[in-house]
Amino acid sequence: TSPWRRLQALPSDDEDKQVISKVLDCMQQSLVDIPVDEKVKEDANDLHFLEEGRRMLAITRFQVIKGNGGGSVENYHSLFSVCWSELAELRLSGETNTGSLIVLPDYDISSLRRFTDMNLLRPLQWLEIDSDFEIASMERGSPAIRLLHKLSDMPELPPKNERKSEMQN
Repeated sequence: TSPWRRLQALPSDDEDKQVISKVLDCMQQSLVDIPVDEKVKEDANDLHFLEEGRRMLAITRFQVIKGNGGGSVENYHSLFSVCWSELAELRLSGETNTGSLIVLPDYDISSLRRFTDMNLLRPLQWLEIDSDFEIASMERGSPAIRLLHKLSDMPELPPKNERKSEMQN
């Protein structure tokens, strides 16, 4: 049998939805925790806030893998299959600014980072399609892998004084 599967974009299980809700709440809280002050000139925190917000909004697919703490061939195979099925789905859709979040409530974050490096980042480099994806292991409420497909650059804004004059016209 093939390890690739066509996965639903959203889980149907209520418990999985609660896990995703918790992770999204933590992601939103991490955005709120970025110190942004509109009274001062734009700084690195402003850019960080915008970039992370864009990444969060790009996620259109969610997977939850419960009971997978790593350490066994079956657990490794399950995670590998879900990750590469999601990568294939994102790539085949051809859509830009889309992504998938794979949440693993029982996984150790350091093991997840190692898995991400060895089984996602390196193979994508070897296949020479790594520039199409931004992949990150993260822990926001639960360990997770974020897969973003063809995330476009943020548009450059003109200086504030030019924006004000454009708004007045």
